[in-house]
Parts: sequence; structure tokens; C-alpha cells
Amino acid sequence: MKETFEYKGYWFLPSNPEQKVAGILTYIPYERITLELIGTFNSEIDALSAFFDKQKEHTIQGTTSDSKEVTLINCHPAGSLNLSCPFPIVRYSCQYIILGKHIKDLDETCAYQASVQIPELTHWCYPGALHNTIAFEEGTNDKTYSISFSEKEIRETIINATNIEDHTLISLRKSVSFDGTEHFLHPEFEQYTYIEIKKNKDSSIKEFLSDIFMYEQFLSLATLQSVECSKIIINDLNIFQEIRNGKKIHRSIEVIYIQDTTKKRNRVKSNDFLFNYSSISSQYSTIIQKWYTDSKNIAPIRSHLIESIKDKKSFGSIDFLIVIYALEGFCTRFRKEESLTTMLSKIINEFSIINKLKEDLIIIREVTDSRNYYSHFMNKSKKPKTLEGYELYLLTKKLRKILICCVLHFVGFDHSQINTILNKSNNKYLD
Repeated sequence: MKETFEYKGYWFLPSNPEQKVAGILTYIPYERITLELIGTFNSEIDALSAFFDKQKEHTIQGTTSDSKEVTLINCHPAGSLNLSCPFPIVRYSCQYIILGKHIKDLDETCAYQASVQIPELTHWCYPGALHNTIAFEEGTNDKTYSISFSEKEIRETIINATNIEDHTLISLRKSVSFDGTEHFLHPEFEQYTYIEIKKNKDSSIKEFLSDIFMYEQFLSLATLQSVECSKIIINDLNIFQEIRNGKKIHRSIEVIYIQDTTKKRNRVKSNDFLFNYSSISSQYSTIIQKWYTDSKNIAPIRSHLIESIKDKKSFGSIDFLIVIYALEGFCTRFRKEESLTTMLSKIINEFSIINKLKEDLIIIREVTDSRNYYSHFMNKSKKPKTLEGYELYLLTKKLRKILICCVLHFVGFDHSQINTILNKSNNKYLD
């Protein structure tokens, strides 16, 4: 959800739905989700008592002034005391908004299906949903321009469908949004690729969020930038309106939460991606299955790699440690458990055919001394090869490239493919 919104309504606890309190729900992207109640769920206490008696509520439900059902999850009391106010004002800071349905918690199961938009995904996997044509009139210089899309084509075409588990199918699909208001004075078309997640058994919103997070991390690797979804729509397949020809329109539920402020949208540059869909289309299903199936085995390593490619204003020793810990963890988990010096020597040699690594002179003693010095705060005289400042930054870039090669190999690329992928990418992390 990109836009700020505010909902007025009545709010209550699932355990006591009769005790409704008026209040305002406010959402500000990247900043906060707050609920301000004019009163308290305990009507028998005064304003001062309400301030000291406030407590965390796992779930708060509500109905807005336009009849939307809303569920707020993980609500923590916040705010200040105003003794001049004759009635209590109670504020909550919330983690999740479930807009469109009352649920008890994120673990509650139902027959759901999800559609997820990630802005970078459209650039990574071009949708090709809009058709642009130019017609030349015979004997003149006049041209006719047209932009069109087929509703049937969008509805029926699945770019790719992958079984990631026994009961979960993830598809890449394409769509078009069109706004022709204001008498077509400013018509707006937007084509995009989105993820569709289907499950053949009742599942929870929490399970869908886990699947979405895993795909975000895959796309972060593919684009070498930290990405997050912009919209999550969950369809409740049990609640629907049937229209002509037996078509069903299911209830839509939007899941909203505060996203990482370091991932605010920048202009997407597809030339900076590590690889795109077209370059791996024949392997896509196998790679995605591997990514999800072995997610626990590589989870901390993957998370460290994603953390290391976030845009930051400055570089510090922690940034070096994130990369070397991930590389050391990869070697320990998927290679023989040996000394750091031996593991580094072997992993560097393993990827020696990669062109973008050939000119990287890595002195292993500098890596091990720096790792031990910044990890254990040892006396620097005992680790004389420790690097700092710009030299440590350059070493971190070299090690990150090796880590990227390790993760690519883990998900199914051979050394020749990895070499091709890195050669084609213009990403700054591969300089």
C-alpha cells in the first residue's frame, strides 16, 4: 500500500464485541499504523486509570464508516496522558491491518488465494500485456496510433506456474490497469507482472506472508537490490458474488504492514539486475523449487546477502562482518567444516573461472585477521593484517561477489552460467 489513509469507525475486542468504541485508524507508509480510540474497551474506568491500565491487545476488530471490516494485529498501547480531557483517549500502534475481513489472528486458516505486486517484478519479467501499433495511411504521412490489450489474454495466460510444495502453486501472471476517468482527457494505462499463490488446502495468512517473503528474497537476489511488495490481496474463496455465466467474484482482503524504510522506491534500472526472467526461463521452475524447498538450509546466509546489498549512507566493519559470516556459514554448511583459512582458499579456487573474480587479489590472511579483530575485539598487534576504511570496503566487495557465486551455485546454476550472468550484469556490486 503506497498511499496514506484514514478510517473512522467503531472498534472492539473479539472477546467482547458488544463493547464498541469510536476511533480513527491511520496508516502512513513506511512510518506507522495507529488506532486512536475515544474511550476505552473498559467503560468502567476514568481517563487516568485508562492510561495506567492500558495493555497490549493481540487483535482488535472494527467496522469503518463505509462498512469495511477491519482486523488489527499486534496492537501495542502508545501515546501520552492529557489530564484536562474529561474522557480517556487510548492510542495503539499496530503491526498489521487486515482490510476486508474479521479474523482472530494470522494463524486462522481458510480457503485463500493471493495476488501480490512487487514493482521490480514487472521489470524483471516483462508482462507484454499492452500492444502498441502504428498504422500508416496509404498515400499520406498520417499515422494512427493505438494501445490495446485483450482481457481474455490477460485472464488466461500464465507466464509460469511452479509447484513449490505439495499444496502450493506460485504463478507469474500479467495484467493491465486502466483509468479512463475525466472523459478520457488523461487516460492512464499500466501493465504489470504479479505473483499468484494458490493452495489446495485451507491455509493461514501467515503462511501466505511466509511464501511472499521468500519470493521477495529471491527477487532481491535476482535484481541485487532489496525489494518489497507494494500490494497484497488475499481472496477468500468461501465468500463470493456470482454474476453472469457463473463467474464468481470473491471477497478481497488487503494485508498492510509497515515496510522497511531503507526500501523506499527508487527508479528501477533493469540493466543493474543480476539476471532477469528471460535469461533463466528454462530453469526458472527448478530454481524456484530449490529456493523454497531448501529455504531453511540457506536462510541465514541468504538473509545476510540481502542485508549486504541494501543502500546505506556509510560503510562500517559490521558490513564486512555480515558478508564474511555468510561466506563462512556457507562453507561450513555446504562444504567440509575446516579452518577459515582452508575454507576460503578452497572456495576462492572453486570459482576461479569467473571472469569478474580473476582480477580480485584476496589475501586470506587479511580476511582472517580482519574477521577475528572485528568479531572478537582482539588486540590489533596480534592481527597485524587487519584492514580498515576504504581497504576493508574493497575487500568486502570482493567477498560479496564470491558469496553471490555461492548462492547462485546453490540454487542450480553451474560455473559457466554464473560466469555468463556476472559478465552481463552492470550492477555496482559486481565491479
